[in-house]
Amino acid sequence: MRYLAALVFGLLTTSSLAWASPDASEIFKLINERLGYMEDVALFKKQAGKPVEDVPRENTVIEKATLKARDEQLDPEFIAGFFRAQIDAAKAIQYRYLADWLSHPVDQEPRDLHKVVRPALLKLGNEITTDISEYLKEGNRFSNDQLKKFMTIVDVKNLSDSDKRRLFEKLQEIRRIQ
Repeated sequence: MRYLAALVFGLLTTSSLAWASPDASEIFKLINERLGYMEDVALFKKQAGKPVEDVPRENTVIEKATLKARDEQLDPEFIAGFFRAQIDAAKAIQYRYLADWLSHPVDQEPRDLHKVVRPALLKLGNEITTDISEYLKEGNRFSNDQLKKFMTIVDVKNLSDSDKRRLFEKLQEIRRIQ
């Protein structure tokens, strides 16, 4: 009988772990991974002679994020604000890389923007949105006591503390549609 009880308990805990919502740290890691592509973006744009600012592309990213938000029952307005903050942080990172390269030229090849980077950014953006939705669906919230962990995990080079704080504030604003 003990064996049967242990087996049932083991199955219940194993299956519940498989369906557990992501924790905040996992979401923070995805945000960090997404911003980690900005060195490649900056280098690609530098080598192609393209500006950091690409308003039509930014609008496309926001539009796709809001569509995904609706699918995930998140308020599109707050997701748009969060993705706008990510775009602003991404541009700041790119500008800082470009400034660094003025005095320290770089000779590496970036990952292809169209074939590698943008598909990865889209995938990560979707994962972030889905994970935020699952996290909030479970009754969780992003609270001020998580800011220190966010600041530690989101550690991309050339991302300032003020950029991180703005990202976290926008993350805290995201709500599910009731």
